Amino acid sequence: MARSKGFDENQALEAALRLFWEKGYAATSLQDLEKGMGLNRASIYNAFGNKRSLFKKCLARYVSRVEAKLDGITGAAASAREAIKNWLAFVIDFHFSPETPGGCLVILSALERYQHDRETKEMVATLFRHEREVVQRVLAEGVKRGEFPAEFDCAGVAGAITAASSGMVVLAMADTPVSALQGVLRSVVGLLDGK
Repeated sequence: MARSKGFDENQALEAALRLFWEKGYAATSLQDLEKGMGLNRASIYNAFGNKRSLFKKCLARYVSRVEAKLDGITGAAASAREAIKNWLAFVIDFHFSPETPGGCLVILSALERYQHDRETKEMVATLFRHEREVVQRVLAEGVKRGEFPAEFDCAGVAGAITAASSGMVVLAMADTPVSALQGVLRSVVGLLDGK
């Protein structure tokens, strides 16, 4: 009969995710993980593998949540403009929420790319690709509904919106005030209106 682990694996992963999100992969030590997860090194290795393996589990969990949030926000909107506005507003609110460390684990991982192997870099790229594809689909649906002209460059605008959302996160991580980020949001949405 298998021995019980004696700890909540989900809770331990959440603690590790938060540490990586707060400090980044490189700056999170095994000692930080032991303290934050409430586990000794042997338990961490037995349950999750090495630090890189644990990080990948945390990153996969985070990416899955962000993708679900993006899909939910854009899917619930009545128009393409509303979908984009609501997504970018979420990006701002998420950073400044007292329940999160701020920033974005994916952006932080992209900025630390020299620390990561190919698989981890692909996980990061997957979220950016998913965001761009969802935004492009939302814009294409907007073209079909007559919100934008037939020649509207959905792919190009989706790339710009994805770059803007990532840029907003980086600016927020650099302590840019909420009001300035809301100005970026208004400017991006204004582009959809031809302004």
